[in-house]
Amino acid sequence: MCSNLPKEKYKSQFGIYVLTLIFSVLFYITTAHAGTTQNIGTNLPVDDQYGLVLEPSPTVNFRFLPSNTAMRQTEQFIEQSPVLETIKQLSQKRFVFSPALNIVFGSDDGPLFDPVTNSIHIPYQFVSETSQLFKKKGLFNTQREVNQATEDALLHTLLHEIGHAYIADRAIPILGKEEDSVDNFATILLLNDIPRGDDIAINSADLFALEDLDTDSFDDADFVSEHSLDLQRYYNILCLVYGSNPNRYQRIFDELPVAERKQQKLRCPDYFTVINQGWLYYLAE
Repeated sequence: MCSNLPKEKYKSQFGIYVLTLIFSVLFYITTAHAGTTQNIGTNLPVDDQYGLVLEPSPTVNFRFLPSNTAMRQTEQFIEQSPVLETIKQLSQKRFVFSPALNIVFGSDDGPLFDPVTNSIHIPYQFVSETSQLFKKKGLFNTQREVNQATEDALLHTLLHEIGHAYIADRAIPILGKEEDSVDNFATILLLNDIPRGDDIAINSADLFALEDLDTDSFDDADFVSEHSLDLQRYYNILCLVYGSNPNRYQRIFDELPVAERKQQKLRCPDYFTVINQGWLYYLAE
């Protein structure tokens, strides 16, 4: 059958048809993939139907074992502490675990990470002794300051143990002592993500310094331990804090002799940069 349409009109309608077909194909491609949006560079879940980013679910669970009368106050101290909310928020942003990581308070042993049960164990006794040590050494003037330092040390300890869990979960290669690496993990998170994280890190370092004061002598067990010596851990944290903001912490090494003080001030900014970049490479955003 021959068309009676003029050639110009025929060409115009054919062009409109082609454009309509192209737009239809593009629309189909766009909508067909709307429910399979990929989370490039993020661990946030995506709604399968609409491709919308949803609020992440907490990936850390807290469990409190029954305490005896002597530890009841410590249990309540932990439950009411803002430390738990801080860990929960970080678990949605920085270290997302699947299956969820369980943090158990009131265990007999610890602080430790158990890779078999994928759980962290924090004895009430550890928190109680930390508070007593801060108070005994007279580092702080008020009970409120003691409580704050105890919360800070608890947060650093939890992040330290979460560091072990994160290394196991992500199969992160560690060259050197893992204990030193997770000390760095905890401190880097404090300095990057937590309000007053530098103060928290310093209070946590002070705990190691106080524990060192209670050490009269060293034996072979101290030198073959998987942990560095308490005083080494203390200065390592201070080095990261100084390196993160040298202008603010000009006097952080004043207790050291002049030569060692100068050496730390030269070394720590570069040290912080290396450690910071290394951990931020692995930590989720």
